[in-house]
Amino acid sequence: MDFFRRSEKRPTSFDHRRILVPVVGDDDVDRPALKLATLLLAGREDVEVSLLHVIEVPFDRTLDAEDESAIAHADEVLSAAEGILAEQGVPTRTSTVQARAAGPAIVDDANELGTDLIVMGLRYKKRFGGQWDAGRTVPYVMRNSTAPVWCLRAETKELAHTP
Repeated sequence: MDFFRRSEKRPTSFDHRRILVPVVGDDDVDRPALKLATLLLAGREDVEVSLLHVIEVPFDRTLDAEDESAIAHADEVLSAAEGILAEQGVPTRTSTVQARAAGPAIVDDANELGTDLIVMGLRYKKRFGGQWDAGRTVPYVMRNSTAPVWCLRAETKELAHTP
């Protein structure tokens, strides 16, 4: 069996046409993901990047409760990300959803759109004991997405210390 032969029906691993980029409004996290999406689609036609911002609604509020400041922030985040892609001529679609948790909302959006690839930024953060922590969202998306997921961890100035 030849594991390296490609079927004519299967796209190559870099033949993505629909990329979902969840954006959070942190330039260190969003910009690398947007840049990668742009590089993957450069010079290609019939492609689109879907930008998604998730407003996480706490359990003490109803899911459909409108938070005007969160909506205004989402609009700013999406507009900035859309501007970055527009400079490169990449067609975009934007959406904002309210959810209890971002991970399931991202996976649901990817499934609804028929996304070929999810490109996500990841903050560099430490938790108790100085251990690096990926948070809840990225691990959830990686476990539950049917599309491939590429994560770009934000750059840090700190040196890793290994015992």
